Amino acid sequence: MRKKAAFVLFLICICMLAVSLGCSRKVKNIAQSENNRYNMADYQKGNQRAKNAGHGLNTAFLSKLKSEFGREGMPLTHETYAEGTNGHISYSYFINGDPRHFVIAHAFPSEEMRVRKMAEMYSGLEASGNAHHKASNASVLYARSNTALVYASQAEKTGPFSKRIERIFRLLMGSS
Repeated sequence: MRKKAAFVLFLICICMLAVSLGCSRKVKNIAQSENNRYNMADYQKGNQRAKNAGHGLNTAFLSKLKSEFGREGMPLTHETYAEGTNGHISYSYFINGDPRHFVIAHAFPSEEMRVRKMAEMYSGLEASGNAHHKASNASVLYARSNTALVYASQAEKTGPFSKRIERIFRLLMGSS
C-alpha cells in the first residue's frame, strides 16, 4: 500500500511539473509575441515578407518619403507605426533624430475616411488643393486620395523646415 501511495504521489508530481513547464512556455511565447509587437519586429518581418512577395502598398511610398528627406539632409529616424481599428495606419518619424520636429504619414482605407479623420485630428483645416493651411496643430499638412502627410514642429505654426518639407510633400503627393 505504501508503494502504491508513493507511486501515485510520484505521478502527481511528474504531472504537475509537466503542466507547469507547459504553462511557462506558453506564457513565454505570449510575452515574446507581445514584445515583438512593441519593438516592431513583427512589423519589419511583415514588411520584408510583403516586399519579397511584391506587395506592401505603403512600402514604395515610405521609401520615397525617406529618400527625399535624406536627399534634403533631413534624415527621418525613429520610425514607429500605429494601426487604427478602422484600417488607418500612421507612420511617424523624427527629423534628424530630433523629437521636436516630426513627420507623420497617414494611410486610410478611403478618401472619405481620410477627410473625416484628418478634420478630427487637425482642427481648423482650410484646404487649398492638396495643401491644408491653418491646421491648429501642424506646420505643413498635405493630403491626396487616401494619404495625408503632416509636419509638426513643437506645436508651432511654422517650423524651421516648413518650406523644404512643403516642397517634398508637393513632390510626393503629385501636386505643383
